[in-house]
Amino acid sequence: MEKQAVTMRDQAFEAIKRGIVSGEWPGGTFLSEKMLSELLGMSKTPIRSALDRLEMMGLVKLAPKQGVTVQEVSLKKILEIYELRMSLETFAVRRLTGQMDAAFFAGLDANLALQAEAIGREDIIRYVELDRQFHAMIIAGLDNEEYTEVMSRIQDKFLLVVRTTFDRNKQRLAGSIEEHWQIRHALAGADPELTVRLTQRHIEYVKKIML
Repeated sequence: MEKQAVTMRDQAFEAIKRGIVSGEWPGGTFLSEKMLSELLGMSKTPIRSALDRLEMMGLVKLAPKQGVTVQEVSLKKILEIYELRMSLETFAVRRLTGQMDAAFFAGLDANLALQAEAIGREDIIRYVELDRQFHAMIIAGLDNEEYTEVMSRIQDKFLLVVRTTFDRNKQRLAGSIEEHWQIRHALAGADPELTVRLTQRHIEYVKKIML
């Protein structure tokens, strides 16, 4: 029974997060527990648990009438997340360049193949999730739980910004995956500063579009 309850909470969380990240529920939208319960076909208990988790991530804000409001992503918040992500990823790639094994690169390559498939279908939502996974895999290479946890939190918030970037310029998909391949090859090389420069350029594009 407990396993089923956990599964329901996870299902509710993923479904609501997907609705927010996809833009189906833009910033300012009120989501009532009743509406979500009916939409997802489950009781309010897993819904409340999912909403609590989404609030901790900063994607929603609890509202007084048994529900939440989808958070607007302010320019200040975008810049804060951008600066933190830049610091984390440049530190990671500097440490990892020339140090990773075949299994690490096999994982990146498999992810990049799926990215190409998503681009072929013009599936922005799928690509955004694969983009998230690609960068998370790099951070995971540090084998540092604290870094991984911080990266997970900021990436969840950054998903909205990344999706907006691709919505505004669908041609960016091709440029994004090309930069991912460049970063992947640089990580396999012996020049950490090259990998850092490529990572900085990749992340800075988001800032350029949003500003």
